[in-house]
Formats: sequence, C-alpha cells, structure tokens
Amino acid sequence: MAGATAATAAGVTASQAGTITVNLLNNYISATGGNHLNADLTGDGQPDLAIANAFNSVYYRTYISGALYVAAVNLNGVRAHAFFHPYDQIGYVTLGSKSAYFFVPSVYAGYGTSKLVGSIPITFKDLHINGGRQTEGSLEVTVSGVYPKIQLDSFTYKTPDQGSSLALLAMGAGGILAFRRWRAAQERS
Repeated sequence: MAGATAATAAGVTASQAGTITVNLLNNYISATGGNHLNADLTGDGQPDLAIANAFNSVYYRTYISGALYVAAVNLNGVRAHAFFHPYDQIGYVTLGSKSAYFFVPSVYAGYGTSKLVGSIPITFKDLHINGGRQTEGSLEVTVSGVYPKIQLDSFTYKTPDQGSSLALLAMGAGGILAFRRWRAAQERS
C-alpha cells in the first residue's frame, strides 16, 4: 500500500483563490487489482478519513455461470459498492444514497449507469495545512461497475484568502507549480 500515499499525488491545483484540490493516484480498491486504499490523504502520516469494511473479490460459482466481481468499502460511513457478473453482463453500483443498475450487451453499448461519481465530506488536521487547525473538505470518489473499482480521485479544501504556500510546498513539486500558477493568476487580476 505504500504506492497509495499522498506523496504520489498527481498534483495540486488552485481552482480559485483559497481553494486547493489535490489529485490522488493509486488510491483504490478493485475486484481484480486488490486493495490499495490509504486514509492518509495529506501525507502527514495521520488518517484523514475512516476506511471500514473494505472488501474485494472475484469468486467463481459454476452453478451461476462463471465469476462474480465485487468491490466495496465504507468511506467516512458512506457506502461505496460495485458488483458485476460478466456472463450475464449485468451489475450495479452504489455510492451513498445513489445507486444504479446496468446491462452491457456489448463492449460498445450498454443500458443504465455503470459509473457513479460523488463527493464525501472529510474533516482533517495537518500541521502544514491551515496552521494545523481542523479543516473541512470533500473527497471525490468514482465507483465503476464493469470490473468493479472504487477510486479516490481527489480532495478539495479551503485555505485563508492568502492561500497556504507552506501547505502547497509541503505537497512537493506539484504544490510549487500550483502555487506559482495561483500567484500568477492573482497578479493578472
């Protein structure tokens, strides 16, 4: 699971003054790829969300025509679940109160929704973010049903209006680039 740390963040972007979005890499659980979930989103060694009941499996049942693919987890108490039965080409996805069934008769066409994207509220403390104060944010999650995968895509939080250069610098080279882009945007406006 070392590959799932926040140190592998794809980058930090400042989408607007005072709002920071950190893109995450390799933070997922999938039926075929295993469990690579990491609760430490900021890279400070402390969990930033609660991960519970993580389950992934491909199991074979001869009496129901082949394999069943499943990935499931609770993130801060929000249930994310995906199921797929490739022989019948059916499945369903759930993220919190949203759920959908799908049917994939071919690689090119399908019916229903096989992917859900949503945000989960998070609250965390990090010495390098907002002076160590409790910070509220949101975690974007994608639940994919065809060969089930639950991916933690990014997290977003707010900083004081001046931005937190220390927090961005702590994020590494991606943070430095994002800080420079943010500062240039501020100078242009």
